[in-house]
Amino acid sequence: MVKAGGMSLADALKKAKSGQTVVIDGTVKSGAVSLPAGVNLAGKNNATIDFSQTSGSSGRGITLSGNGSTLSNITVKNASDNGIFISGSNNTLKYVTCCYNEDAGFQVSNGGANNKFYNCKSHHNADAKGENADGFAVKLHSGEGNYFENCVAEYNSDDGWDCYAAHGAVTLVNCQANYNGYCDGIYGDGNGFKMGGVDNKTPGKAAHLDPLNHKLIGCTAKGNYANGFDRNNQSGVVTMKNCISDSNKGNNYHWPLTGKPSALGYKVTFGKAIIEDCTNINGKVNITGATLKGNCKGF
Repeated sequence: MVKAGGMSLADALKKAKSGQTVVIDGTVKSGAVSLPAGVNLAGKNNATIDFSQTSGSSGRGITLSGNGSTLSNITVKNASDNGIFISGSNNTLKYVTCCYNEDAGFQVSNGGANNKFYNCKSHHNADAKGENADGFAVKLHSGEGNYFENCVAEYNSDDGWDCYAAHGAVTLVNCQANYNGYCDGIYGDGNGFKMGGVDNKTPGKAAHLDPLNHKLIGCTAKGNYANGFDRNNQSGVVTMKNCISDSNKGNNYHWPLTGKPSALGYKVTFGKAIIEDCTNINGKVNITGATLKGNCKGF
């Protein structure tokens, strides 16, 4: 048990073994911690971990580099970098909130695969320049099978979801990306669901397209400062089904057929996305690179 005035979170994690659960009771303060593989974190009494003691780019709140942990019913806030950074696989997060961190609330990178997120929220995360703090960043060599259900990204300085230089397709079910691109006076890109596509970050390899067949089912993008659903040079076949895009300041659906990614420097033709049974409300679209199917409304 970790609670104010008792054992620190860092000390509790040092003693914990795989299969054991460390319980957070109420609000506790902590420096940056790494969660050992297979060790679980669970909260009670509005459990909150305040990482305001962290500083600089090494100040990620919780790092999961191992496999098989479950985090549930906790809020992670005030980290000087990511709230939660995952490079491990097969971890599960349920009812976890990341907020007021100085980089992306949740980030999955460096091979992290098959991580599952249920009912997680990421809001009011902002970095100084506004260009990094996404709600959920599944990028920079993330692996296959990362899955999000009933998750919400709102009021983050950059994007809701960002899949820049991801190496594996993501699935999003009933997720929301709302009002991203501005947070407490800081502006960023502001796309709701930005689906990635170019990898120019692999050492020793030239910039290249990395086609991924992302799936978005029942997702909603509203009031974002740029596009609601954004290709972002993704050349895979992205499927959007039963999705709603409403009142975004750029395009509600931004799926051009061709583009000239700055990292490549030449024009390319992208794979055609599938927009099925989706709705467009109060906004324009560019869907030259998409096929409408089923009962689509407002296009």
